[in-house]
Amino acid sequence: MSIPARLRQVVWIALVVGAVALIDWDFAIVVAALLAIAAVAIETRAPLRDLGLARPRSILRTIAIGVPAGIVLLLFAKLLLTPIVEALTGIPRDLSAFDFLRGDVAAYLSLMPKIWIGAAICEEIIFRAFLIGRLEAAFGGASRAATAAAVLLSSAVFGAAHAYQGPTGMLITGVLGLLFAIVYVAAGRNLWLNIVVHGVYDTLSLALVLTSLDRVFAEIGHRLIPY
Repeated sequence: MSIPARLRQVVWIALVVGAVALIDWDFAIVVAALLAIAAVAIETRAPLRDLGLARPRSILRTIAIGVPAGIVLLLFAKLLLTPIVEALTGIPRDLSAFDFLRGDVAAYLSLMPKIWIGAAICEEIIFRAFLIGRLEAAFGGASRAATAAAVLLSSAVFGAAHAYQGPTGMLITGVLGLLFAIVYVAAGRNLWLNIVVHGVYDTLSLALVLTSLDRVFAEIGHRLIPY
């Protein structure tokens, strides 16, 4: 890939990441995802395929794998990953932004469209399909080294995008982003499995906040990994 073409990928990345970081609006993530889709449509002949949005081989199989995988990921994050990172940093993860959900079923249900559209779909488009693909192109094309670097960098950006959770939250989210990125690449770059896992994870994670069971899970995790 020519130098101008590689530089063009950097511009696209800056525009999309900048939209996520700088637009102060509830739907900023949707705007950023639309920018990402437009960029890939300009750069490639098959934007749906390159964004991982081609129809999966089996929708039922994707759901059957994605739902339990989301549950397992949640248990891993709550009982192992979070207490380990908190033990290393000495700083608890800050999820106070979601405290308004406690005991409020209406607020929880009203947040679900944002979770599934904004987080599960748009975040996966931006931080997995778009960033990994454009970073690889910026590095000169897909190769083992370029893909590894793209996976790591996209995960770091994903963690930084969750700065409102504090330094521990960014590290935890970065690790989760790394897992999502590995799954995306290993699964043939079809994004639908990621979307299902991400949506299930966030839905259940916020359900724990709704019922205050997140505090119970935190206590169990700290018994397993004290800090």
